[in-house]
Amino acid sequence: MNRTEKSSLHDPVNMKNEFSMLPKITVCMAAYNAAGYINESIQSILDQTFEDFELLIINDGSTDQTLDIVNEFKDPRIRLVNNDKNRGLTYTRNVALTEARGEYIAILDSDDVAVPNRLELQYTFFQEHPDFALCGGHGTVIDKTGKHVEDNRFIVPVGADKIKMTLLFQNTFINSTVMYKSAVLRELNGYLDYAPAEDYELFTRISAKYQVNNLDCILVKYRIHDNNISIVQSETGREKVFAIKQNQLTQLQIEPDERTSKALFSLLEGDFNASSFTDYLSLFTRLKTANQSLKKYPQIPFEKVLFNYWFQIIYIKRAKMNALSLLLNKNLFKWSFVSLRQLRKTFKLSINGIGSISK
Repeated sequence: MNRTEKSSLHDPVNMKNEFSMLPKITVCMAAYNAAGYINESIQSILDQTFEDFELLIINDGSTDQTLDIVNEFKDPRIRLVNNDKNRGLTYTRNVALTEARGEYIAILDSDDVAVPNRLELQYTFFQEHPDFALCGGHGTVIDKTGKHVEDNRFIVPVGADKIKMTLLFQNTFINSTVMYKSAVLRELNGYLDYAPAEDYELFTRISAKYQVNNLDCILVKYRIHDNNISIVQSETGREKVFAIKQNQLTQLQIEPDERTSKALFSLLEGDFNASSFTDYLSLFTRLKTANQSLKKYPQIPFEKVLFNYWFQIIYIKRAKMNALSLLLNKNLFKWSFVSLRQLRKTFKLSINGIGSISK
């Protein structure tokens, strides 16, 4: 029989028995007007091959049938917490800081579906890698009816060093796949006020202090529907992500002025026309110098990442006759970084540029 509780309510009579049987994992599911999908999301957790968990569902003031659907489940591993009113995603996710009893906290959004062995795979990873604080994985895409979207997957970077480097430029985790060490989440005070990018901001803080990784396998079915929030397409989302970029520059001891922050932010958007060649070159040079001093990322792989971004910018912005000289810039270029394909493309840009002038 599942229980409906208020956020900070415990039963003192049963507290001793309750804490003598703490689950290994708390699965946290924030729910707001999720009646269309939450039944399938809950069932995907109850059907897990790993059984030592609790499912903590936080109802954030839903006005549809969400609460009725949750209450239809009678599995004792389900705990329901009702916010006193609609509090928003950041507050609701942070209920886990006080309510979760598991050694690990796994996130599943109320419209997504966990694959049957998701918890088992992640728990095994943490047992084999006790120094890691965060683990995620890939996702496959389904539509609002639950049908797989053909050839559409969210494949995230794998490998601790690669993820740490890539987080500077992109979000490298699918929120519905992540599992945290509960102690780390509490130590870092959970999610901060960066909604709808609060997950990305938390990932950057965790990775700055602890090892993080993704499993090279599908962990969730990620549902695309009309109510999905596109972070960078909302004005609030853009402002929050821009602030995250400024924080990242500050942590690298780089002054987060408007032009530098804008150049870094544009890499996440994929809008390489947002800044000038000069601004991108300045950003990459400063990032390279800062890392040589602070040693935050492995030096050679990081500098190769910077060079590859530099090549993409040269090619997409169609540098034309200046392309080759830009690519060979002494601040970023090393022969060991460049591929024959990149050289051919850059040389072709330069030739086309010369040809257009001679016409």
